Amino acid sequence: MRRVVLISIAATAAILLLAVLAGLLIARSMFGEPGVERLSSVTEDLGAQRLLFVFAHPDDEITANALMRRAVEEGAHVALYTATRGEAGTQYPPVIDQPHLGVVREAEARRHGFDIGVDRHTVEDLGDGQLADHDFEDLVARVAAEIAVAGPDTVVSFHPQSAISLHPDHMTIGRATAEAVARSNRQIDLVWVLAPRPALNRFGGEQGARIASLQPAPDFAVVAPARDKRRAWAIHHSQSEYLQAEYGLPPWLLYTLWTEEYYAFAGEGWDRR
Repeated sequence: MRRVVLISIAATAAILLLAVLAGLLIARSMFGEPGVERLSSVTEDLGAQRLLFVFAHPDDEITANALMRRAVEEGAHVALYTATRGEAGTQYPPVIDQPHLGVVREAEARRHGFDIGVDRHTVEDLGDGQLADHDFEDLVARVAAEIAVAGPDTVVSFHPQSAISLHPDHMTIGRATAEAVARSNRQIDLVWVLAPRPALNRFGGEQGARIASLQPAPDFAVVAPARDKRRAWAIHHSQSEYLQAEYGLPPWLLYTLWTEEYYAFAGEGWDRR
């Protein structure tokens, strides 16, 4: 009798486990872009030896930290440019008086860059929430100066029309980066970091659907380990509860489901390499 009970318990546990795994796979499919080729090697598949990541705020680099880590691990030179100190952001949770938030968020960004192992990190003070009003030619010139110093063959930034969240700062830095690359006399692959369109359409409401409609189709994906995403949000302590507050999803759950970063070339696609 005891043996029968144990077998029944084991069978029930197995069924529950299968149900959980099936549910996880279904949930992950809601965050994934089907049919997108996974990057095996940054240096071989992309031919990238020197990469520059250009973003608007501290914590923006979390959107691309799997690609950054992969590039560092493969011995590529990785530079990071952050246009503002994030001083106008909301604190999740509050960690300091608001006038000094920029000091904290810059430190968080620099610590994250150090944790990843970037070779160079430039943080500007161009006004959080004010990039759209900043002199555009000056912004282009600053990104161009960073390109001249970092010497990238690949530049990664936000897609100017969608910018993952339609944030004006994100869109502006994407436009400035595209213009700086276009004016460069270097041969540079310009790459946009994207959000998964299935998740935007299912969970992002009207704005998410608009972002998805504006995004290009991704050319490649990079496996994004959940531990690195969670670690990044922990480093950005002043923003560590942002996902929970804004979307009701703690980082551990979001990155259990969202397991890839997606990218598109600003041009002919992956074949341009």
